[in-house]
Amino acid sequence: MGVLTKEQIVEKIERERGLSRDEIEGRISQIVAREGISEHAAALMLAEELGINVEGEDELLHITDLVPGMTGVNIVARVMRKYPPREYRKRDGSTGQVANLIIYDSTGKARLVLWDGLVSKYYNELNPGDVIKVIDPSVREGRGGIELHANFRTRIILNPEDPRVDEIPPLEEVRSYNYQRRKIGELMGGERFVEVRGTIARLYRVTVYDACPECRRKVDYDPATNSWICPEHGEVKPVKITIIDFGLDDSTGYIRTTLFGDDAAELIGEDPEEIAEKLRELVEGGLTMREAGRKLAEENYYHLLGREIVVRGNVVDDKFLGLILKAFGWEEVDPRREIARVRAELRKAIAELEGGE
Repeated sequence: MGVLTKEQIVEKIERERGLSRDEIEGRISQIVAREGISEHAAALMLAEELGINVEGEDELLHITDLVPGMTGVNIVARVMRKYPPREYRKRDGSTGQVANLIIYDSTGKARLVLWDGLVSKYYNELNPGDVIKVIDPSVREGRGGIELHANFRTRIILNPEDPRVDEIPPLEEVRSYNYQRRKIGELMGGERFVEVRGTIARLYRVTVYDACPECRRKVDYDPATNSWICPEHGEVKPVKITIIDFGLDDSTGYIRTTLFGDDAAELIGEDPEEIAEKLRELVEGGLTMREAGRKLAEENYYHLLGREIVVRGNVVDDKFLGLILKAFGWEEVDPRREIARVRAELRKAIAELEGGE
């Protein structure tokens, strides 16, 4: 199908959505004034907002369909979580901004990454629970799976009219999306997608590493070229990624837990750059990086001890440290959700008991 004219787009909207021509023209005029674009481009944008395909009968994609490198895709999803924006240094030495959100649909979750001007344009408008349509992002493989990186071509529409909207579960139903609640004493190595409720009983270390802003993997400094090198993306300007190791106890057992990235920084309550500066001061005072990480955790973040949280991740069996929970995320304990969980377990137990009788 070739590019439709503005008139053809208006007729398509009129036919498929039942809007009057005056209403359509009025909304096109509003988009022209808001975005500073032509009427034809505004008509295309309105069609996208209404979930009308003007480029052919392509299959509607879901998160599970995405493969790194795909282009021209659009995804409808709900915002699950948003992290505070952080600064990073660009190749030219200037400072930029990046912000991460977790989004989900009926098939899975993904990270949505906003860069620079898109942070100021969209970040404050998007909140957990909102349904959005992400049009033409870059699809990449990240540390925790698929990531959608918003670029200069990307548009994000809040509350779109799209048939996929009705498929997305409400936020309350996916707080533990694909995760099974387990007691620590029952965990075994190799278990995936487990959720544990426990109390932070010990702090092992807090550290920060330099990572590629594209894939978030660790980068190495090359003194010969005075640059940071990512194995996948070459020379980059790194961003700081936080790691915190702590012990989690739930009265049935104890497990060492490792939390990375925005989740770790949010739990600690400090920006990675601030943590890196404190580590640098300790190292300059004569400590090794390992010693500095341990001292920083014990002396600066002891307020985390005794805090009860819900952690989600995979269990690995380390031959030196034993069982470790590699955490993907965490959240505060929600009393209403916990009560609902207990009620569901009681109903199930009663049903099984009555069935046995």
